[in-house]
Amino acid sequence: MKMPITILDDPFLIQKVCEMKETGLFVSDIAKILSDETGMKITQISICRLLNAQKTKSPTILTELDYPSRNEIEEVFSEHLQKQENRICIHGGKQLKRNVMIEILTKFIKLEFTYMDVSTSLYKTADHESIYQHWRYLLDGHYIIKTENEKFKFCERVKKWKYGMF
Repeated sequence: MKMPITILDDPFLIQKVCEMKETGLFVSDIAKILSDETGMKITQISICRLLNAQKTKSPTILTELDYPSRNEIEEVFSEHLQKQENRICIHGGKQLKRNVMIEILTKFIKLEFTYMDVSTSLYKTADHESIYQHWRYLLDGHYIIKTENEKFKFCERVKKWKYGMF
C-alpha cells in the first residue's frame, strides 16, 4: 500500500500543481492526475496546503506579440484544414485534434467558461487527459485568457477571426 504524500516539496510537482490550478482544475482532479502520473498517492489536503502557502501571483500583462497571429488561429481552428488533416500537433505528450479545438470554439466563443464547462461538454469526444492538453494549449498560446471573475474567454483576436473581422 502506498503511503500518502502529505507535504509536497518537489519543485517540479509544486510548479505542476500551480499550473494546473491556474488552468481552473479542481483540487480533486489535480490530486488524481498527479497520483496517476507519479505513481505516488498525492492527497487533496497536501495540494490545499501547498496552494494556501503559495503567494498570489501577480497577473501577467500580455503584449500584442503574445497573442496568436491570424495564421496560428487558422492553423488551430480552420474547418477547411480539418478536412485535409485533423491533427494539429503533439502537446504534452498528446496529439491535439482540430475537431476538438473547433468544438470548443463553437460552443464557447460568446461565453465565459471554466475548464469544467469544457470538460463536461467534451466528455464524449475525448478523454480527460486529452481535454486537459487541448485546454493547456489554448491557455499557453493565449487563445483563451482569464477574466476577473476567475473564468476564461477567447481573446479578441480569435473572436475577430471567427466573425471575419481580422
